[in-house]
Order: sequence, then structure tokens, then C-alpha cells
Amino acid sequence: MYGWRGRIGLLVPSINTTMETEFWRTVPEGVSVHVARIAGGRHGTPDELRSMENASKHAAAEIAMIEPDVVVYGCTSGSFFEGPAWNKRICEELTEIAGAPTVTTAGAMVAALQSGGHKKVDIVTPYVDLTNSRLKAFLQEHGIQVGKLATFDMLDMFDHAKILPEEIYKKVKETVTPDSGAVFISCTQLRALEVIDMLERDLGKPVYSAVQASAWQAYDLMHIDPQIADGGGLLRSLSSR
Repeated sequence: MYGWRGRIGLLVPSINTTMETEFWRTVPEGVSVHVARIAGGRHGTPDELRSMENASKHAAAEIAMIEPDVVVYGCTSGSFFEGPAWNKRICEELTEIAGAPTVTTAGAMVAALQSGGHKKVDIVTPYVDLTNSRLKAFLQEHGIQVGKLATFDMLDMFDHAKILPEEIYKKVKETVTPDSGAVFISCTQLRALEVIDMLERDLGKPVYSAVQASAWQAYDLMHIDPQIADGGGLLRSLSSR
């Protein structure tokens, strides 16, 4: 059986074309990724983001059939938009339905930043102002201050995938400030994994992405080291655990 070492159940918005591909870039021998899609979410409106909570339950019921070792709810804004209590409830509900521990991208973001001891970070997102303000509030409730935030300002979440890695690289370089401890690139639809190592070398500080943090927490829960050399220092840190 594929996934004899571990099976990841990945729940992604139906419009997401990035996260599944980037997850497979991190997969070591013996680990498999199985995807179920969450209906809705294209326009990133408050109502759509809230409705994804119910839609994710149907996706979790489908992914439960492959008996996953861990489930990843792969939408950053969909897990932080209504705050920490909402994010916690999503984890609990999907864990019960899927029969496996569930992590959300928003939760993985916080866990990754806290593991690095970061109290102040710069942020790059593709979001509109309302979503950006909710992201700032979510991080602040976890004791993490946002220094500078830059955005591509796109409401249509399908278009987020059209942003090229080199554009993300340039935006991060333009955004980073000297007194931030790290940079976080939000949204699982952004192709950030390809430029994380390059950014860390050029900036001299940690750089995290939504997909990278989600994969890191999933592998950590499964006690598996994917031995990824080109996915940033966060994934390489699993080798020392």
C-alpha cells in the first residue's frame, strides 16, 4: 500500500491549484498525500470563508476513508478569519470526523513562528484589506506583532496562483524590515516554496510560507523527517528533532 510510512489527508479549497503540488514536493519515500476539495472560497468574502467550515466537514468525511495519520486543513484565511477560537473549533470538528489529528494552516503558521521564538514578523499576502486586518489580529492574539505587511491585493483567490515565484521574491525583498525576526508568506495558493531558500540566504533571516508551515506541522505530528534540502530552514529543522 502506498503511504506505508504515513498518509496525509489534505483538504484544500476547490479553487486551489498550488498546495497539492507543493506538498508533493516535500513528500519522502513511504508517505502519500490524499486530497479532498472544499467547495467554495473563490472570492474570499467573509461569507465564503465562513461557509468553508461546513464544506470542510464533507471533505473530512471523504478523506476519513483512507485512514489518514494526519489531516491538514489547507486554507490560511479560512482558518484565521474568525479568530483563534474558531480555528480551534475547526481542528476539533475535523479531527472527530476524519479520525486523525487535524492541523490548520493558520495554526501551523503560529506554531512555526513560535517555534522560532519570533515576536515581530513581516508579512506578505495576496489578500484584500479586511482579510489582512483579520490576519494581523489573529497573530496579535498569539503574541506576535506584525511589522510591515505588503499585499498583492487580489480578491479572486484563483488568481493568487497566477502570481509568479519571482514576483513573490521581489515583494518579500521590498517588504522586509531590519527589526523583524522573520517573514511569513501567507496563503496556500501562493507559489512560495520555490523561493524560500533563496530568500533566507539573501535576507539572512527565516522565511516561512503557508504550505511549508502546514507540511512541517504534519510531519512533526507523524514523527517523520522528510529530509527536504530546498524547502527552507523550517523543514530542515525536523532533522534535529
